[in-house]
Amino acid sequence: MPPPPHATSLAPSSASIGSPAKSWTNTAMRALTSFIGGSAANVVDHASDHDVRMGFAMGIPTIIHRGVAVDGSVTTRYAPNLLLPFAPFPLGSVTSGRPRELARASYTSTASKVQFGSRTFSATKDSVDAAAAFPPSKLASSRARRATSLLPSYLIDARTIQKYHAVSCPEGALQLSVAENQLCELPLTNTKLLHGGENDDHGDHAAIFGNFTLMDVLSTLASSATAKPSSLLNGDASKDAVTAAKSHVFDRDMVYYQPTQGTPGLRKIMAQYLQALLMDPITQRTFNADNLVLGAGCNAVLENLCMCLSDPGDAVLIPTPYYAAFEFDLGARAGCPVVPVNTIQFHSSNNGRGHDGPIPVEWYYPNTSSLDHAYARAVKETGRPPRILLLSHPNNPLGVCYPPAVVKQCIDWCREREVHLISDEIYAGSVYKTNNISPITGEEEKTFVSAMSLASHHSTSSTGLGLGPYIHLVYALSKDFALSGLRVGVAYTENEDIMFALQKLHDFCQISSHTQLLVERMLTATVLREEKTMPEKFVDVYLQANCNNIQSRSEKLISCLKELDIPYLSPDSGLFLWMDLREFLPPLSVTEMSDNESLASKEQRERELYLSLMKEYGLLFTPGMSMRNENAGFFRCVFTAASEDEFELGLVRIRKFVEGRRGEER
Repeated sequence: MPPPPHATSLAPSSASIGSPAKSWTNTAMRALTSFIGGSAANVVDHASDHDVRMGFAMGIPTIIHRGVAVDGSVTTRYAPNLLLPFAPFPLGSVTSGRPRELARASYTSTASKVQFGSRTFSATKDSVDAAAAFPPSKLASSRARRATSLLPSYLIDARTIQKYHAVSCPEGALQLSVAENQLCELPLTNTKLLHGGENDDHGDHAAIFGNFTLMDVLSTLASSATAKPSSLLNGDASKDAVTAAKSHVFDRDMVYYQPTQGTPGLRKIMAQYLQALLMDPITQRTFNADNLVLGAGCNAVLENLCMCLSDPGDAVLIPTPYYAAFEFDLGARAGCPVVPVNTIQFHSSNNGRGHDGPIPVEWYYPNTSSLDHAYARAVKETGRPPRILLLSHPNNPLGVCYPPAVVKQCIDWCREREVHLISDEIYAGSVYKTNNISPITGEEEKTFVSAMSLASHHSTSSTGLGLGPYIHLVYALSKDFALSGLRVGVAYTENEDIMFALQKLHDFCQISSHTQLLVERMLTATVLREEKTMPEKFVDVYLQANCNNIQSRSEKLISCLKELDIPYLSPDSGLFLWMDLREFLPPLSVTEMSDNESLASKEQRERELYLSLMKEYGLLFTPGMSMRNENAGFFRCVFTAASEDEFELGLVRIRKFVEGRRGEER
């Protein structure tokens, strides 16, 4: 049904678009006049069916009332309400319709039909009745069903099969698609964990010694009654206070409300940890603990940061391929649609070779041309500039770091365009190749350089890292330490305009005081290795051992793929490897052209291959099209998501798949 005349009138005239203040005022007045003139109270009184939805009319939070009278006529009324941005649901969000079919309807848009690359978004001029896609229900809200529809569709297929178990289901599928690290269960050897807070340089009073795992360390630290590590920093606590703290696992103040952004002690210790992990040791720039916010996981702090930097409907640019759940994390409540930054066509090294041969890693790097193209597309399709560029660095799913020159180009582009750059560096402690030969310069350089380090160069600011208002960081302990169950995420920004809002939004995703104390203890714990004479930080020893284990596991997978002549990207970081299995895609239909294959054909052919791998060969990988890869037939293999026995079985099954498929072609 077309929108009523007064709904269309809410759209700004072309003359008002260049004047945001004037457009805002005029739109508000027209909406308010329309609402009053429409006698909404009468609609409610005489309606056999009515509902109230929330949305935006040209950026103004608006109540949208849709009434169906007894005679079957439909009336819609609008009323601006400036308190609506604080409501706990997405307002005016435009969400993905491919492959999440039910997510097409959104509350508002500025275009009648929005096309984001291969994905379609349906909207009226100013308002869409979400009930068309999600019929009213007394048991579940439209926004609840809409949120779940944003989840990657391949997960539905994955839930239909039995997972591998050595005893009860030996033929089940091996789970190699979830980014978890079971290598954390491997022990540190010939090492002593020293008592926290003890001045024991030789380990005479070691808490545990010999061979122990991360879980052993956490169990020991969780039951420790020594003083809070933060109380010992810089002599902040008196001797009496420290002595008293040793008698309890819980301090008295831990049972009461905590600062929503994290305890001062953990934020200070986390800032020191990030300084050592991300910054050049010789830099004079330091993380400011007051600009650091802790929350329950990386997705929580990322969502809150995006809510502070953008409005519903503002696009987020992400280079492809990208972590599939970003679309849910950014769209479910923040209401930010993702506009993919496709990169392959914007590299001169392409030279018209097409995509049949192995794709060089540099073709996946964003550059000014690809960013400009995505920016223009976002403006065209949303009616406004994108607000955020989100980089996954080190990259998930590619398993590689962006070279420093690429990250610096993105930083400069964002500052020039006044677009916020969020660098997701959740795998920063899992970089197992410290140096690489740059595919751009051909020279050896550090594999990973944090965007924080690059953005702080040549800054004139006298405080913090000197990032300015447009550069931000998210991080978590979920990957480097495999502590996804503890839910510890970090956001860092030096944009003072959003600090208070960011802190308050974390009311909804605080970390428990006990977890914060445990993380304090872990980040400050010391160990003494058999071959060393002085204690070292546990996190430094653990991360180095973990990187060694990841690299060893990756080399086994690479050896298998080389033996089978399967193309892949040579990984240097993260928990996964990007495989090219295009050779095994089903053939194109007679109506498709290889140079211009339709999206539907790509998705169908890749899904057939995905299902075959999963159901016939017991291999559950992440399909590339779910990560908006430009070409079908690529898969992410999380080689750390299995025990050693399961991983070895996975290699056997990969060989069986490749040899079996090639045998069918003969």
